[in-house]
Amino acid sequence: MESGTCELRITRRYEATPAEVWRALTEPESIARWLATPVDVGLAPGGSFELALGDDSRVDARVREVEPERVLELDWHYAGEERSVVRFELHAEDGGTVLVLDHARIEAPLGMAYISRWSSALARLDAEVAP
Repeated sequence: MESGTCELRITRRYEATPAEVWRALTEPESIARWLATPVDVGLAPGGSFELALGDDSRVDARVREVEPERVLELDWHYAGEERSVVRFELHAEDGGTVLVLDHARIEAPLGMAYISRWSSALARLDAEVAP
């Protein structure tokens, strides 16, 4: 971890297949329901993953790594903040899927705010993936 930064990890378990959770993470209609309004979603390394937030701000992310139904890693840039890295990993487990969200290189003063933001977003994702 870089000096002056922090990271967080949140884990969720779903009674859904990795394919179903992947669709909820990556399909624009679903992203709009749980995260933010997608402006551009290019699911290839270097692709744009741009989101419009309700307060007229944007997240300008770039895809670092993508393995369908397994990994989505993004260079994450929210206006006015340093770049950070968001990684979603999916693991099949006992007939369901475990999602691990890692957010690294967060400016330390923003760490608690990101815990709250991601917790709220993942609560909406929970509803999106629920059977």
